[in-house]
Amino acid sequence: LEMKKFKFIYVFAFASILFSCSDDDNNSADTEKPTITINEPTDGEVLHAGDEIHVDIDFSDNVELASYKIDIHFAGDGHSHNRSLGVSDHIEWEYEVTGTLSGKNDNIHLHIDIPDNAEEGHYHFGVFAVDKAGNQAVQWIELDIHNHGDGDGHHHD
Repeated sequence: LEMKKFKFIYVFAFASILFSCSDDDNNSADTEKPTITINEPTDGEVLHAGDEIHVDIDFSDNVELASYKIDIHFAGDGHSHNRSLGVSDHIEWEYEVTGTLSGKNDNIHLHIDIPDNAEEGHYHFGVFAVDKAGNQAVQWIELDIHNHGDGDGHHHD
């Protein structure tokens, strides 16, 4: 008799664990962040003003993906956002794009044009991913943008 009681408790406990796991998905108790794999561009990649950035990113989530954002901004100045005009007609280029994702796995492939007058230097390339439950992940890499034949030595070291 004791063994039967033990077996019943064990089966009941196991079933309630299974039930609570599958129940989580339906009640959006999803707390797992999506994952981001940046295939292109690569961290530290050197690009040139006037060229394009090839973007290839894989996203995955345990339940359901929702959206992404790509944020590119100048970082060579240590993030002082003051603009001093007159010296150069180059711009501290900023770019942002958002889009939707779906399913558990998704991929985006984009071509982003770098303006001809983009300021030479370090840029941050950030990728944000949000799943249906609102969990957010972010990944940053650094890019270097050079100007073609711009060897007038106006680096502010």
